[in-house]
Amino acid sequence: MQYTIKSNVIRNIDGKIKYKQFNEKGKMHFHLGVWVDAPERELDEIEFVEYALHPTFKKQNRRSLNRLNNFSITFWTWGIFNIKVAIHLHSGEIINMDYYLEYTLPSEKSEYVQV
Repeated sequence: MQYTIKSNVIRNIDGKIKYKQFNEKGKMHFHLGVWVDAPERELDEIEFVEYALHPTFKKQNRRSLNRLNNFSITFWTWGIFNIKVAIHLHSGEIINMDYYLEYTLPSEKSEYVQV
């Protein structure tokens, strides 16, 4: 089986990177997506995927049952961290993986939009 975890920074319809600031002097939080990448046949073998985000998240444990979007989740974050991933197969097997969330942001301020 060839399961890999992928992620990206989510952009708006105009291609700009979305961000939020939860207070005036707070850090910019970016909208990110994480999902399972694999051949279609192997994705069909997955029942659901559990993601354990950084302990500072209010909702640290997330579950996706959505095969149509490759079992993705989205969240807002300002940092990079390790995500524990448990891929639950229809057969009952569980595949545990670690994924280090990293992302690169452009330096050009015109690439961003506050939401």
